[in-house]
Amino acid sequence: MNAERTGGLFWLLFGCAAIYGGLDLELGTMQEPGSGFLTFVAGSFVTCMASLIIIQSYRADPAVSVRVADLWKGKKWKRAVAITILIALFILSFETLGFFLCSLALLIIIMRWLEGLSWKLCLLVPSIAIGTTYVVFKFFMKISLPAGMFGF
Repeated sequence: MNAERTGGLFWLLFGCAAIYGGLDLELGTMQEPGSGFLTFVAGSFVTCMASLIIIQSYRADPAVSVRVADLWKGKKWKRAVAITILIALFILSFETLGFFLCSLALLIIIMRWLEGLSWKLCLLVPSIAIGTTYVVFKFFMKISLPAGMFGF
């Protein structure tokens, strides 16, 4: 199966799931949209675009179509898998360890282990990013972030 068709089918399923979720949350009206309205609209858009891609994949010249396996040749896909695992661990430990520790650990690991940056930069950049995020959420948006079991 070619890459366009495979990607189109994935996004078609994703869009249909979003439409179903939006309908389940109730659409509301145009004057008073419900909680599922935006999800429904976004899902409808994704479904339409995916349908167009699938249709175009059948109309394209088979000689120029790209197979899914060809997309991964020569790519550093292990990095994407590593980041996916790190983000999953971040999500699982976010409530327990809190915003500061989880964010700091995630950014330091990505910058040092995956990017190979210096320790100075790996400590400076996340500290500034996390500090700025905390100030924006706490003082401007009035949203508290999970403190975790250590209280910070």
